[in-house]
Amino acid sequence: MTKTCFSFFLVFLFLSESVSFTQEKENLYPSGHGMAKVYTNFHKEFTYHDYESGFEVTRAYLGYEFFMDEHFSAEVKLDIGSPEDESPYSKLKRYAFFKNAALEYRNDKLSWNFGIISLKQFKIQEKYWNHRYIYKSFQDEYKFGASADIGTSIEYRFTPWLTADATLMNGEGYYQLQIDNTFKSGFGASFYPSDFLIARIYYDIMVNEAVQQSIASFIGIKKNDLTIGLEYNYKTNISFIQDHHIWGYSVYGLYNISDKWEIFGRFDRLSSKKYEYEEFGWNFDKDGSALITGVQYQPIRYVKFSLNYHDWYPFPQNIENHSLIYLNLEFILE
Repeated sequence: MTKTCFSFFLVFLFLSESVSFTQEKENLYPSGHGMAKVYTNFHKEFTYHDYESGFEVTRAYLGYEFFMDEHFSAEVKLDIGSPEDESPYSKLKRYAFFKNAALEYRNDKLSWNFGIISLKQFKIQEKYWNHRYIYKSFQDEYKFGASADIGTSIEYRFTPWLTADATLMNGEGYYQLQIDNTFKSGFGASFYPSDFLIARIYYDIMVNEAVQQSIASFIGIKKNDLTIGLEYNYKTNISFIQDHHIWGYSVYGLYNISDKWEIFGRFDRLSSKKYEYEEFGWNFDKDGSALITGVQYQPIRYVKFSLNYHDWYPFPQNIENHSLIYLNLEFILE
């Protein structure tokens, strides 16, 4: 894996330099640029009996985007991070995956993507939260859906206030790209009633041993230095097990104190369906509420620092809560 990543990085640097030279000579299509993004942190826990603390590099992205002409472009991006399993040693491993390997066509109203594509299920929510390097957005964190998958998507802007999208995908996410006869179909609509307000609704369905469905709703406000997001999400038959339903909501706010300083806060609540005569839901060991609050300092466009506090309170009282302090860093090369 290390050799593969290093080889990709060398190609990435070569292409960046060669295309930049071409642009300087002609300043016309084709053109392109490389990118790298890294999430790292130091954290210390105060409640759990092991008192976990340490440094982490949770994610590193390496990619290249190439613009063929005014309509066609292609992107390749590697995601280097821990596998999405729940074993006690998963955080110690680092694997490289193709998060994106896709072709895009775009004009004034239409965009079409094919390949390993970024999905639209919670893309807008992630932009409003805008702190992926600190904590994933709700649907990503609690596995309501994947951020990328192999498939195709189309988006069309009908009016300045209405955009609709449809996606046909493998349904396994970009970690598992096996070919089978099961697909997921997703449909969404975004409404822009004013220049500071957005509302979005999304639905997807996947049929296997059971019918798995997701519904996601979102309202976002951006007004001057204030950003607010509220989302509610529901998913049925997790892992295609009948009646294994989960749902929850997330509310978050960000406020720019100055050009470089920001304060933010977020509250999540995750629940699952209860069986008859049971006190807690089937997903009781993961049901609970999360609180995240902190301050961010961005000295330049390419660097972000954040000192923040995380709290996780599980619903069952016999499961211990977690309280942590994080110092997070994001830096971008492009």
